[in-house]
Amino acid sequence: MFRINERNLIGIVFTGFITIFIIGLVLSNCYSVNTGEVAVISTFGKITRIDTEGLNFKIPFVQSKDYMETREKTYIFGKTDEQDTTLVVSTKDMQSILIDLTVQANITDPEKLYRAFHNKHEYRFIRPRVKEVVQATIARYTIEEFVSKRAEISRIINEDIADDLAEYGMNVSNVSIVNHDFSDEYEKAIEMKKVAEQAVERAKAEQEKLKVEAENRVKLAEYALKEKELQAKANEIESNSLSPQLLKKMAIEKWNGVLPKVQSPNNNNLISIDY
Repeated sequence: MFRINERNLIGIVFTGFITIFIIGLVLSNCYSVNTGEVAVISTFGKITRIDTEGLNFKIPFVQSKDYMETREKTYIFGKTDEQDTTLVVSTKDMQSILIDLTVQANITDPEKLYRAFHNKHEYRFIRPRVKEVVQATIARYTIEEFVSKRAEISRIINEDIADDLAEYGMNVSNVSIVNHDFSDEYEKAIEMKKVAEQAVERAKAEQEKLKVEAENRVKLAEYALKEKELQAKANEIESNSLSPQLLKKMAIEKWNGVLPKVQSPNNNNLISIDY
């Protein structure tokens, strides 16, 4: 019968332990990368390669890995369950605006971005830069221009953010101003302005009404004066046309042929006396 001495037993146990250790070490350094992610591999702290989706392996104790999400991600600047990152910016006329904004972007060059921000690009780069661009853009407009030119402002913000993020290997697909709100002071000022404008409009309407009425009175007076002038002119023409011969003729035409019953003794003219 085969016997295992103590020395052989120790050797077998040691060999088994080493084998298990090596197998475990190899397995523990095998890893998979999901779709939409990459693994940044560093050798003694220096980036040596970028592993994409699938099964990969790194050298134990020598290399380290750090995952990065490269798929499109939405960065919310607003109030969420976790935090409130609403942007507070100032306009050209020093009015405050609260803006809810979203930025949709994906990573196209993970190595470049990782080298610059070591996988902390959201809070070291994206959020500060977006806030800076939004503030710089809106500061060029008054608050009334912000309301009337919102589409133009959104386009400029989108282009500027896209250019800045592209320098570090990111692609911006969309920037959207979801909501905006003005300060309480401005809301009160707007309300007061509306009331004042309505009062001005009412005053203008009243003035216009009085003006029209005055113009109508002047026109009526002019018409009355013209009518009197025409009547006077007509009377003058008629008066000039009544010659003595015409008056005698008109008297004869109106006489009914009856002689007067009373005649003045001192005058040959006939005088008709009505009782």
